[in-house]
Amino acid sequence: MGALIRWLAIALVPLAAAAQVHENVTVELIEVPVYVFGPDGQAIRGLTKENFELRVNRRQQPIEYFDAIDFAVTPETKAEPRPQRERRLYLLLFDQLYSAPPRLARAQRAADFMIGHSNPSTDLFAVATYTSNKGVQFATPFLSDRVAIRRAVGTLSVSSTRDPFALAISPAERMTWDEKPDDLGLIKTGKYDSETEETIRGGMANQEMQVQPSRYAIEDLLANFGDLAKRLSQLEGQKHVLLLSEGFQSPLIHGGDDPVGKNKPGLDARSFRTLNEMFNEFRAAGVFLDAVDIAGMHHTPNTPYDNDSLQFLAHNTGGEFVHNQNDLANAVTDLTNAQQVVYVLAFNRHDARGGSIDVRVHGIPRGSRVSFRQGFGAAERNKEVDPLQLADILINDVPQSGLNLRISASPTELAIELPREEIVPQLVEKTPAVETIIYVFDAKGSAVVAGEKTITFDAAERARKEPIVIRRRLDLPSGHYVAKAIARIAGTTSIGFARMELTVP
Repeated sequence: MGALIRWLAIALVPLAAAAQVHENVTVELIEVPVYVFGPDGQAIRGLTKENFELRVNRRQQPIEYFDAIDFAVTPETKAEPRPQRERRLYLLLFDQLYSAPPRLARAQRAADFMIGHSNPSTDLFAVATYTSNKGVQFATPFLSDRVAIRRAVGTLSVSSTRDPFALAISPAERMTWDEKPDDLGLIKTGKYDSETEETIRGGMANQEMQVQPSRYAIEDLLANFGDLAKRLSQLEGQKHVLLLSEGFQSPLIHGGDDPVGKNKPGLDARSFRTLNEMFNEFRAAGVFLDAVDIAGMHHTPNTPYDNDSLQFLAHNTGGEFVHNQNDLANAVTDLTNAQQVVYVLAFNRHDARGGSIDVRVHGIPRGSRVSFRQGFGAAERNKEVDPLQLADILINDVPQSGLNLRISASPTELAIELPREEIVPQLVEKTPAVETIIYVFDAKGSAVVAGEKTITFDAAERARKEPIVIRRRLDLPSGHYVAKAIARIAGTTSIGFARMELTVP
């Protein structure tokens, strides 16, 4: 799951040899991704386990597992796909609440440049926006399809082609966004709602009147970000939220200089608690928040929205802070290049409540920096599967054992078989249903067929014995395709996945 948790069964043998009893004890390993940057800001390679010292809740812990992953190195053999942990997940989060439209457009162009210079075999991107009335909204889940990602970055919206996971884009969209222009002239930046615009961009008198509503807006943002980290905890890989924003009025949280110059608001306890809860969610999920100040160079010290807010968001999640950069395209590309090497440490969890993590690195040049996961959360199991995880399973062919799903296909029909005898014992009384999602991808990886169906189990449906078969008519041009299906028992984490290849003559 999110922090790459491994479960190991350890057999303990009693001292009394006559009693041949074995007890299985489950030990959870918590992974700690660590980035080490040299004085020049570039990744330091070649470190070994002996260079690292790990402390958990201020006590030194043995490193039970160590690995160095270099995303710039191509595997010697491509026969086997990379493990999920050896991939980078970047969520490009565009803050439409605290960002002026022209600067947001610069951020979109910078993100497009970065995507064009990334490695499709290791780097997956998702695109989302933040607004005051809708919170975090995904335009696309984590994809390797560069054209679909570029479309999402350029429009900051879901494709006109509706499908369950927002994977598909129309042929016209693919043609438009596959042209790869030097400058994204088609960018459509989002607008603020009228109340937000008055609050955020109003005059000094308006800011005085709106201090408390502004504080509530910041609290909502922090709470939404915390929920986002919780959603990302379900995914495997080296996870980063790349926040592109001008930042919010941090004095409303930590009580520094009053932004309107008259009153001293002081520390707001409730807002500060929300901030700490957000930090804890990121640490528990093993997610880094990298913040990019899209305002560029600050020529005056008293800017309306001090990027101090972005700095402490990044610092307290182990992420990087990019600021005072007019060339955003190269700045964000340099950031991802510097994160090409990650050292993964792991320790045995001894505290079910979670705690703090500290990493020290020896034998590196003076002036080097270290970023790492700064904490872990309480041991818990999710009762439901997030749509982001479902999309990840389907896109990346992640095997599942909850249901033995079967798929068959001909050039004219797709059939999904659900095992009733496996489903009925796992049904939840409040939601006795199975959700099935079907996709067909062409040779380029584009989704050309998408659909979903929910089957509710009443008493008669439960009593039947034969398998459930869902059929979908196909009308595809000649070519090679991959059909995929995923089924989930509502209210549970029980999932089935199946795929098959077919050729239409």
